[in-house]
Amino acid sequence: MATLSFEIESSEVSEIRTVLKVLGAKKIKIVQQDGAHMSRNEFFEKINSPIKAIENGKGTLIKSKEELTNFWDSL
Repeated sequence: MATLSFEIESSEVSEIRTVLKVLGAKKIKIVQQDGAHMSRNEFFEKINSPIKAIENGKGTLIKSKEELTNFWDSL
């Protein structure tokens, strides 16, 4: 196994991913500096982290528009 790391323009990501898949890449991780694109696992981690924190009592779930307004007003 080998790991390659290189920088490309954001507009080329789709083409490079396709080429790597055709060549047999087993695991492709794409990180963009602007944060617009992330791997599937990174996406689900970002979505699930706040939910897990709330379930563990480390966060607050905003349930209504009024609670959201009050939160923003408190900042």
